[in-house]
Amino acid sequence: MTDSSDRPHTPDETTTPEAPEHETSSRPRILLALGGAALLLFGVGLGLLIQASLADDSTSEDAPAANSAAVGFAQDMTRHHEQGVELAAIELEHGTDPEVRSMAFDILTAQSNEIGQMQSWLSRWGQPVTNPGATMAWMGHPGSDTGHDHSDPADHTDGGHDHGDMDHGDGDHSSMDHGDMSMPASEAPAAGGADSAAEQPAMPGMATSTEMEQFRAMRGPEVDVRFLQLMLRHHEGGLHMMEYAADPANVDQDYVRDLASSMKRTQDKEIAIITQMLALRGAQPLPMN
Repeated sequence: MTDSSDRPHTPDETTTPEAPEHETSSRPRILLALGGAALLLFGVGLGLLIQASLADDSTSEDAPAANSAAVGFAQDMTRHHEQGVELAAIELEHGTDPEVRSMAFDILTAQSNEIGQMQSWLSRWGQPVTNPGATMAWMGHPGSDTGHDHSDPADHTDGGHDHGDMDHGDGDHSSMDHGDMSMPASEAPAAGGADSAAEQPAMPGMATSTEMEQFRAMRGPEVDVRFLQLMLRHHEGGLHMMEYAADPANVDQDYVRDLASSMKRTQDKEIAIITQMLALRGAQPLPMN
């Protein structure tokens, strides 16, 4: 009998070389980035599929006019959501706080799905995805370069920015005056803040191009805090559009009103959570723009 030690090693018995440590450590972030992109595509595709399956609820007979609130809401909220998805994707790529990253993941998946639904409506209605006119003019706002009223959403008490009895942490968030809120120097906008203050966003709550450039360049824990600040303001800025589109006096299509109402319920909850998360991290909300 031949001793097993005299036999040559077979391919199955060879030891697989270990991957270099730097390659192993970089794989999770690469996979996360790819996963985020896949989720975005999946969410948009799922939204389109859902709306296609409900085609009998939104036939061409009830297609709204180009200047209607239904069309304007779908166009402007798509644009608003697209920035929300980008903010969440940046947090997922560069953030470090697991709790904040979990919030970003939820926002990215939910808003990607909603974008898909709204783009499906616009396609069936024969309307462009991008609003060709002034943003939010469908709400009766006077036309301008930015197309919206920069008044603090907290001032809208009738069908506006009212969170009712919702718990916002240490105080009533609906009564906050973000316009008068001061921020510690550590939480103030980074270099270029003066330009950011003069630059107007496309719609209430949206980050300016300067703020987006600053956020993309951040690394480490400051990414998590800035994401919460930008997303809180972003959510608050979109509430008035949702409230307007959820009102039967403004929109005839029940499926449009249903989605607007669902968005508002979700964002009301997330506003409360983000407000508490900022307080726990010793950070203040950004003033409404």
